[in-house]
Amino acid sequence: MKIYNQTYKGFDAYHLENESLKMIVLPDIGGKIASLLYKPQNFEVFFQPTEETYKLPEYGGDFSHYDTSGADEMFPTIDTCIYPYAGHEGKLPDHGELWSLPWLVTKADDSLQMVREGRVLPYLFSRVIVLDGKTVHLKYKVKNTGDQPLFGLWAFHGLVACDEKTILNIPNCENIVTVHNSNILGKMGTKHSFPLTIGKNDQEYCLDHIAPQYCGKTEKFYVEGAVKQGEAALTLNQGKLVYKLSFPLHTVPYLGIWINEGGFKGEYNCALEPSTGYYDSLEIAKQYNSVSPLAPGQTMEWYLDIELADDLLTKKI
Repeated sequence: MKIYNQTYKGFDAYHLENESLKMIVLPDIGGKIASLLYKPQNFEVFFQPTEETYKLPEYGGDFSHYDTSGADEMFPTIDTCIYPYAGHEGKLPDHGELWSLPWLVTKADDSLQMVREGRVLPYLFSRVIVLDGKTVHLKYKVKNTGDQPLFGLWAFHGLVACDEKTILNIPNCENIVTVHNSNILGKMGTKHSFPLTIGKNDQEYCLDHIAPQYCGKTEKFYVEGAVKQGEAALTLNQGKLVYKLSFPLHTVPYLGIWINEGGFKGEYNCALEPSTGYYDSLEIAKQYNSVSPLAPGQTMEWYLDIELADDLLTKKI
């Protein structure tokens, strides 16, 4: 694996590359993974910004006012909310704060380490990236640097370039819960069977298939409760590529799915979002008692592997 510096769409960038993958990371834009090219198919995995350049985020800004592309780290919340536990006070920004802050980068021969201190809460968040064949290894740590217990949820917000042949594969998933109001799935909190369900119009709906962009709608749902297997996948590039995420159940027990079929900004993308909390708001996560505290000085570690494979028929998940 080689690492080198070269600008990307007007910003300083780190390029990581091996024989199968090329990744581009933007430290000044929240450590965003801006690009992941799968060389054997010359295919860009992550959804790309609609503008030629990025706009530098303003801390605490509305996430939707900036590019909705690539992969961002969400912490300590996704939806904006008031910190709901004792020990700290304040409003948690939209989609957390990591995406809108610059990160400190340390380059090694075989890895890229990135670190960011919290602003609204006292923590140190780090991510190490390693490319290994057709797999991206992401290793995470968050340390409570304060003197009170700390609560926060993390989610991986990786928007991929889906198409009408994209199929979701969530092993051993029987039910999902919609987490925003939907014309198809109903009010937030409605439970549905997966992958086949009956929508509000009393018609059968395939939750594991991505509809065409002209449908002009969005869906966001979670696997109901903790997942039974720390894996999920989907197909890309007209069914020729498998994009698989693997994560540890004991630290990352939840999985959200975002689907944008032209309903948000007219864009066409989707995301598998492993998460340490259930679900998007830390206030809601408290209601479900789904987030454990970090004691002062305590560190939590987890990983996320992104594996790419050419043949769906021979790739088991």
